[in-house]
Amino acid sequence: MSARERSVLHVLPHAGGGGDTYVDLLSDMPGYRFERVYVTPERKPGATEVAKGALDLRRVVHGYDVLHVHGEGVAAMFLPIVAARRSVATLHGLHLVRRLGGLRRNAAALNLRAVLRAASRTICVSNAERETLASVVGSSISRAVVVHNGARVAPETSVEERARARAELGVAESEPVGIWVGSLDERRDPLAVARAAVGTATSLLFVGDGPLRADVERAANAHVRVLGKRRDVARLLAAADFFVLMSQREGFSFAVLEAMAHGLPAIVADIPENVEAIGDSGLAVPYGDEEAIASAFRRLALNGSERSELGARARRRIAEHFSVEHMIADTRAVYDDVVDPP
Repeated sequence: MSARERSVLHVLPHAGGGGDTYVDLLSDMPGYRFERVYVTPERKPGATEVAKGALDLRRVVHGYDVLHVHGEGVAAMFLPIVAARRSVATLHGLHLVRRLGGLRRNAAALNLRAVLRAASRTICVSNAERETLASVVGSSISRAVVVHNGARVAPETSVEERARARAELGVAESEPVGIWVGSLDERRDPLAVARAAVGTATSLLFVGDGPLRADVERAANAHVRVLGKRRDVARLLAAADFFVLMSQREGFSFAVLEAMAHGLPAIVADIPENVEAIGDSGLAVPYGDEEAIASAFRRLALNGSERSELGARARRRIAEHFSVEHMIADTRAVYDDVVDPP
């Protein structure tokens, strides 16, 4: 193996979100240096912007040791180049094939089969994702490997730091408070969560923005507040007592993993990816079921000893199974196999 530093170009669908988090976490990988480009600057661009962005990028994706594309949509745009180069595709949740139906779903399934044939390696970010992919692509699944997303185990928060953060938020030290970190959109149904919190008088902080923000703000009361986007998410997690996030579909949520890394038990929708993440360190409820969410709120708000035990399990689970170190080592093994096939 050559001792020189190898180069990887990450092609992401848009700026911000999980793709950038993914690349940021890998940035300490020894022996490799990363650059990243985006098809478009916005999360939900028009078709013309996507086409122009893809065309522009095709002129700059050469000259790297590994081309790493993110999401089945981006992989489809660059399929001939992916097939011709040493390449890796990370799927991040199979959102196209999971949300489409009829002929459009058939087309998305055909695209996935083509991606697995074209890419040198395909990464699934969870075992649940690989199982879903296998149901779509059949025997081609042998070309896909699982590399779990990861998080850095957060240092223990001092009593003084926690007290200061809670005081700034107007939260009493004895008051259990939940936190949501993520987009306020239809896929995550924040309204069901807000209504459950209001109905149980559970204190809840919404951190994030999205098309449903105004609706969530209208549903909120003195116990439920919408903070919008924040740069101090780690500090807010340290001030909270439990985490909540609904997902109709998911990759392997960095938000959930980061909350677990801060020692927070998580209340999540019971889709396979979320259950795989939390294991026995949190509570899984049916997606959008307000009564089930409310019951989980009451359980964690009223039982401090259970919160502490689940939080300790969450922190251990990150360290043992979903650490950044595991993510970096396993991804580097994929790159090494692509650059120097066995």
